[in-house]
Amino acid sequence: MEGGFDRVRPPGTLGGDALWRNQGQRRFRTLSKPIRSSGTASGTSSSNLASARTRVETSAIVSTLSQPLVKHVQRLNQIRRAIPALRKGQYSTEGVSGQIAYKRRFTDGSVDSFVLVAVSGNATFTGIPNGTYVDAVTGDSKAVTGGTLSINLSGKGNMRAYVLSLSGNPAPGKIGTDGPYLK
Repeated sequence: MEGGFDRVRPPGTLGGDALWRNQGQRRFRTLSKPIRSSGTASGTSSSNLASARTRVETSAIVSTLSQPLVKHVQRLNQIRRAIPALRKGQYSTEGVSGQIAYKRRFTDGSVDSFVLVAVSGNATFTGIPNGTYVDAVTGDSKAVTGGTLSINLSGKGNMRAYVLSLSGNPAPGKIGTDGPYLK
């Protein structure tokens, strides 16, 4: 896989959480599939031992799902679900400058979705359609009149996803709530 994602160590080991967040976003970008971050307790029965085990498993799941990195991945998935171009769009880096930056467009029937994405650093997009772009992370809006949009971004694991707002396909605006990574 791109960037050796399968060889990345989990958070708390060599590389740390910042590396893990960036690799997770790279996987999110490359595969265009949601990263699963939930589960359910299993193995319930009427015995006290099985019941106690289920309570412990449920407690562990609740604890895991409340962790900042899990919240980060859940928000990435919310954003992905709300923007068709992130799920099915054609990927391109033409006219894009930035370390991790790209654009995607998806059109099908009445759906026309175009998004500009920057991760963990500044990016400039040239040769893009004029119009109003709204960031799905912050809700910030930028008017493009000369075919160029620049994104100023800091923080490892932070991201901007500016969606072109069209009359029949408006941009969704801010999606989800801020966390320690996406803000």
